[in-house]
Amino acid sequence: METTKSNLQINHDLIGKLFYIKVKGGNAELHYKRHGDEVMEITSTTVPEESRQFGIGGSLLESAIAFAKEQQLAIKPTCSFAADYLKEHPEYHALLA
Repeated sequence: METTKSNLQINHDLIGKLFYIKVKGGNAELHYKRHGDEVMEITSTTVPEESRQFGIGGSLLESAIAFAKEQQLAIKPTCSFAADYLKEHPEYHALLA
């Protein structure tokens, strides 16, 4: 599954449970776990230092949120970046587990 956001092509590895994109410095990745058919736990978000400050982490998270909505999953952010991002976006509070 691939998602295009602006000029970014974010890939989704359903088996590996991650969203990723190749950026300067390597891959930017968001890893998650599925807890049955109810919860998506976002466990880590990493962006190479050379590619930070361009909103790539937020774009990865937006792709994960879209997937969670599509699958009717609640989101449990155990990654600090995801927790902070979701806290700052009240439009996603209803999705929190």
